[in-house]
Amino acid sequence: MSSFFERESDFKFDELFFSRTDRKGIIQSANSIFQRVSKYEWDEILKRPHNIIRHPAMPRGVFHLFWEMILNGKPVGAYVVNKSKDGSYYWVYALASPIDDGFLSIRLKPSSPIFEVVKQKYAELLELEKTQSLSPKDSQAILLQEIQKLGFDDYSHFMTEALTKEIECRQQSLDLEPIGALLKLRKILSLGQELQKKCEEISLAYQKVAFVPLNLEVQAAKIGQEAATISIVSSQYDEISKQIQAETEKFLSSGNLGNSIKENVQTCQFDVCNLILTKELVDFFTNEVKETPLDKSLEMTLLQGLGKKGIEQTQKSLTAVESVFQQFTGIFREIGKLTTALDIVGITGKVEAVKVKGASADILGLLEGLMDFKTALKSSLKEIDGIGSELMGQTKQMKDELKFYLNSL
Repeated sequence: MSSFFERESDFKFDELFFSRTDRKGIIQSANSIFQRVSKYEWDEILKRPHNIIRHPAMPRGVFHLFWEMILNGKPVGAYVVNKSKDGSYYWVYALASPIDDGFLSIRLKPSSPIFEVVKQKYAELLELEKTQSLSPKDSQAILLQEIQKLGFDDYSHFMTEALTKEIECRQQSLDLEPIGALLKLRKILSLGQELQKKCEEISLAYQKVAFVPLNLEVQAAKIGQEAATISIVSSQYDEISKQIQAETEKFLSSGNLGNSIKENVQTCQFDVCNLILTKELVDFFTNEVKETPLDKSLEMTLLQGLGKKGIEQTQKSLTAVESVFQQFTGIFREIGKLTTALDIVGITGKVEAVKVKGASADILGLLEGLMDFKTALKSSLKEIDGIGSELMGQTKQMKDELKFYLNSL
């Protein structure tokens, strides 16, 4: 494997590759950085198959997945090692998007910790392809298994996190400030996970006292008619707390809240990363003075169109996050009302217990347990309200940030 990587065709972190192909993979355009690093002359690149730069160290399963996604109209990102004309190599993170009559690909220099892991995984997968004569499809299946072992839900999750990390590491390598839009999206994702956690805490708090009302009724029955009101209170408390649990489970049963926010934020992350790189390439073509056989105005128009499409998609994803949270807010507003009712019932229970002469320490202890659930519930709802307000604030700021990108394209 080491013989594959004896000479590197190096390029800098501030240099982005760009190429455009038709649907058959024939190169229609590229930028001067691509031409320089590939070491081909312009007449050797244009109208040639893109696979002239394919490196033998690339597992076929990666390309199988890559083309499967992009031919289905989905943008896709992957780590790729390419081969220059003189046999030297260069690694890139390739981000490809379908356009009207083909595909447009942007590449950047990778440097994140994820990249180091991927290089090792690719080497292992390539060896399996050779020793086990794996088909590209079988190789792809193994690749997806390895990605899940690394802690990613699926390939979309992996490619989004990898792209985000690569851009963040690139910013550090260039001594640039972190990108505000990516920081906001990470914050929104974190807030969504916090909301999911709070839902789970409410469910756990309920489970701890789920049998308390029944035990309270048993204790009240031992006392007799004098404790009948306590039995009624217990029954009311049980009914209300079950309603609260049912409302909470609407989200927890399928992970609705956390997963919906996560999926939409990941879509935003990928689109925003694409947008950031697209804008940089627009600036590149605007400022480039080197003579090339390209129609720069055409390439800029295509890039601007791709960027605007990304902004539209990101806005849709952010609106979806808001919509999910609004549904969540409606349910927890109802839980808030039930909590108030729970508070009244709990206070009534304590008052009635004092009136019962034969009330045991067990009854009082059980009532305290119910009050503890109510207190924990109120605390969680207060935290949820604060987290939710911050989430909506971050989402609004993110939408405002998109206006900057739209105006700068």
